[in-house]
Amino acid sequence: MAAKRTSAKAVSELVDTLGDRLGRELSTQSVLFHQAIAERLGLKGTDHKYLDVIQRAAEAGPVTPGDLVQLTGLTSGGVTGVLDRLEAAGFVRRVKHPSDRRQLVIEPVPERYAELGALFARFRERWTALCSRYSLAELRLICDFFEQAIALMAEEIARMQRPGGPEAAPASAAPAVGAPTAKGTRARPRRTS
Repeated sequence: MAAKRTSAKAVSELVDTLGDRLGRELSTQSVLFHQAIAERLGLKGTDHKYLDVIQRAAEAGPVTPGDLVQLTGLTSGGVTGVLDRLEAAGFVRRVKHPSDRRQLVIEPVPERYAELGALFARFRERWTALCSRYSLAELRLICDFFEQAIALMAEEIARMQRPGGPEAAPASAAPAVGAPTAKGTRARPRRTS
């Protein structure tokens, strides 16, 4: 019985360490890392993360500003501001929609994305070296943890963005837009005509 209590206490302490110390610190370092990347590119703090949203969505088809509103939770004015900054920096261009000339489509500019990728090259090398310290089974466990954490965060974002805020009813069982699905792909944005 005492061993069960000790084990439960150890698990509880590790969960607290993961959430209260390590999770917060990883989140903070991630924000600071992306801020440094954005500054190197001449962008505002989170603008280059919106590039990632645009690029992933564009892999599945044309992306409109309305799609970005749905994908990011920003207002239409907020999306316009982000797109203005990204276009001024040469990362995206607005072009006519291929099938609906009344709409605009956001196209990534591949050359500028290559520049962004180059900034991550050293990090990728070091990430690979870090991952090589773990066995295949451990890496699968780590991947599962990250996938579950991402899904949980996507649900919390959706909950906070709903009318009524954080106290609103829980999110549906459907995956949030951009959240990983069972096959590891990302949910497509809902299109509105």
